[in-house]
Amino acid sequence: MRKTLMIGAALALASSLACAQGYGPGYGQGRGMMGGYGMMGGYGMMGTPGMMGGYGAGGMFAALNLSDEQREKISAIQEAQRQKNWATMGAVRSEQFKLRGMYGTEKLDADKLVAQQKKVDELRQQMLKSRVEAHNQIAAVLTPEQRKQLRQFAPWWLTEEE
Repeated sequence: MRKTLMIGAALALASSLACAQGYGPGYGQGRGMMGGYGMMGGYGMMGTPGMMGGYGAGGMFAALNLSDEQREKISAIQEAQRQKNWATMGAVRSEQFKLRGMYGTEKLDADKLVAQQKKVDELRQQMLKSRVEAHNQIAAVLTPEQRKQLRQFAPWWLTEEE
């Protein structure tokens, strides 16, 4: 159970960071402070592939040869996603801060820790649902061929073996 929660938490965090990234490789325009393109896309801080091993959301969409109309629709979906989850992400951080503080007490209260972790998990589930909805909205904007191409950028563990 704990392993499942940890994997879910890692995926939720990685997904939220990937969705927060704009159009194009890496963060903003150009390379990052250590010569890389960003945590989620292209090359990381030390010139190695990014944390998720791919191009990031913008880079993947850039490879799909989107029309201007598709690009505008996807950008609007991503912006709505960002606005929708901004307060929730702040709440997650706040509840995680409280949780970390609870671990610093002399005697740990298992019931209170579980209750606090549940708050964090519920907020993450809200964001996960929102990300899946945004993913489906974006998929609806793409042509069948573009969706097929997009699946090629999926992490290795999500691709089907032939």
